[in-house]
Amino acid sequence: MSVERLGFVHAAAMATVHQLCFDTPWREKDFQTFLALPTYSAYGWIEDSNALAGFILYNTVIPEIEVSTICVAPEYRRRGIAKMIFEQTLDKIEGVEKCFLEVAANNESAISLYSSLGFSISGIRKNYYRMANGDLQNAVLMHYDFAPVETKERS
Repeated sequence: MSVERLGFVHAAAMATVHQLCFDTPWREKDFQTFLALPTYSAYGWIEDSNALAGFILYNTVIPEIEVSTICVAPEYRRRGIAKMIFEQTLDKIEGVEKCFLEVAANNESAISLYSSLGFSISGIRKNYYRMANGDLQNAVLMHYDFAPVETKERS
């Protein structure tokens, strides 16, 4: 079990996991499109069976990153996988000062996870998500400030 960089070969598995997690899932083609862009990256938790348990997809425009999606398949939840994916991915990114994401206001477990990782709520987008039943749900906007990188003084 490990966090590994994902690529085109993982697009179908990413779509399958995403479909299990969201009311309006993205398709394999969507993930291929994202992964073809130079600013997008993805990391995933690969089980010993080579199954993709969960993943994060994000867009980097230095000095910021925006998390496009993070999800863990239902059968792998409550094992700390989302937290490990997040922590290990953030450790790999250099030159970033802020990380942004949005989450459905009714997704209390995700908001709790992000808060435990040091994210703060920075706003609300009204009626942003359309749920499977047609209802609209607010998006909670969150951000994380990376610790400043210390610079060496020239002598």
